[in-house]
Amino acid sequence: MPVKNTNFKTNQDKGKTGQEVNNQDIIKNNSLDNGEGPIFLSIAFYLAIVYFALFFFIPWGILVMAFLAHSFICYIIATILTGIGRKTGNKYFLVTSIGFYIVSILLANDPAWRFFQVIPILLTILVTVGTVMYKQDNEQDNK
Repeated sequence: MPVKNTNFKTNQDKGKTGQEVNNQDIIKNNSLDNGEGPIFLSIAFYLAIVYFALFFFIPWGILVMAFLAHSFICYIIATILTGIGRKTGNKYFLVTSIGFYIVSILLANDPAWRFFQVIPILLTILVTVGTVMYKQDNEQDNK
């Protein structure tokens, strides 16, 4: 007696059940780029959070933040915009955060506080490089 295969499905059956969906296209369209741009943006974002958190653990950190209040306000705004731009992939948020980091550098332009310009300068460079590389990654995908 021949054995019949009851689990045999044709291509028409697969089309009807939705099993023949190409998941790679869906994943590629919904995921962010995995290039170097988002890596730089993530490093900049987490470094900014750690730098700001250090002032709460240092005994004189609140006093320093009081003297550099305008600089830290711009720094906090830039960090928030970097986080939003990194999550959503919106380059306008990233470019705006670069502007706020530059304003933060300029507002801490007292010779006695030059040390506190180093991290915002580093973050400005990281966010700028990440934004430019992210833009290039998106342009390569569109070609």
